[in-house]
Amino acid sequence: MKDEKKKVRSAVRRQFAENYLLISLVSFGVTVISIRVFLQLTGFPQIGNGVLHIAHTLWGGLLLTVAVMLPLAFANRWAIQASALLSGIGIGLFIDEVGKFITQSNDYFFPPSLALIYGFFLIMVFIYLHFRRPGEEDPRKAMYHVLEELLDAIDGDLDIAEAARIETQLAIARQSDKGEIVTLAEAIIHYLEQEKGSLLVARPGLRRRAAAKVDAIGQKVGRQRHRNIISVVLSLWVIVVIGYIAILVAGVASLDNQIVQWRDLLIAIQVLIGGLLVVAVTTWLTGHEVVGLKFAVLGSLLSLIALQTLYFYLSQFAAITSTLFQLSFLFILLTYRRWYVSDRVFQGE
Repeated sequence: MKDEKKKVRSAVRRQFAENYLLISLVSFGVTVISIRVFLQLTGFPQIGNGVLHIAHTLWGGLLLTVAVMLPLAFANRWAIQASALLSGIGIGLFIDEVGKFITQSNDYFFPPSLALIYGFFLIMVFIYLHFRRPGEEDPRKAMYHVLEELLDAIDGDLDIAEAARIETQLAIARQSDKGEIVTLAEAIIHYLEQEKGSLLVARPGLRRRAAAKVDAIGQKVGRQRHRNIISVVLSLWVIVVIGYIAILVAGVASLDNQIVQWRDLLIAIQVLIGGLLVVAVTTWLTGHEVVGLKFAVLGSLLSLIALQTLYFYLSQFAAITSTLFQLSFLFILLTYRRWYVSDRVFQGE
């Protein structure tokens, strides 16, 4: 009697998982910001009557329910994309009222609430960055990805670029020690060879089109202007940090009481960030671009992770402006690296 084959149940990363996570991440961030701006502009209106209050967390729960049901009910790729979008909006609507959930007085304006929301956002960012990194080659995972890509063939929408990705994954799948995977890979290779003449011309998706537009803008700006922008922003940021440290050390009377309570920690974080930025601007202006970029990115990340989380606690929604500015500057740094500095040079190889 033959032994039964052992079933494999280990998790396999979904094809384009990082794209779906990015959709959810962006929609989450945009939702929270939009809610807070809308409520500030409209004076925090309430939907309901003297007895009922329909909080927007309920709409978040509804959207999360739909987001869960879509990929359970439909096998189409659009169902996963819609689920990613609705899940991000639903999470944003839900978590925006976290202050009500963690206080006995149902305090929407509870100071730590925005810090918790921002911290949760950072956790999602780290999850996205983890899945953005290429994983190890694995025949079983490769075949999963092939089968996902073949959904377009079933819908009559398989293009040249998708076929090329499938062939790359099939080359990995054929290295499997499992006969069923190899046999299936061979059958799909035979199918692709038959269909090559009828494949559609590849059309870039929305994200690739947006990236292409950004690249086109970057080419118009040019490396020198891009470099000048970084130089100016870095220099101004160093001046602002030094000035703020001086204000904190001097203990100016106009400082908010909460800031005074956290003054020592704020000084320590600002000194560390300031030190990184001073090294960044010095090396950058003296022509050592790679070192300057590394320290500038490190300083930006430390500020976004440590300092801005604290400021969301101390200043509430007012911290969003500086956070958006720093995210924009980090994007400028990373685009400069992508356009003008090779990965091998940046990594010091």
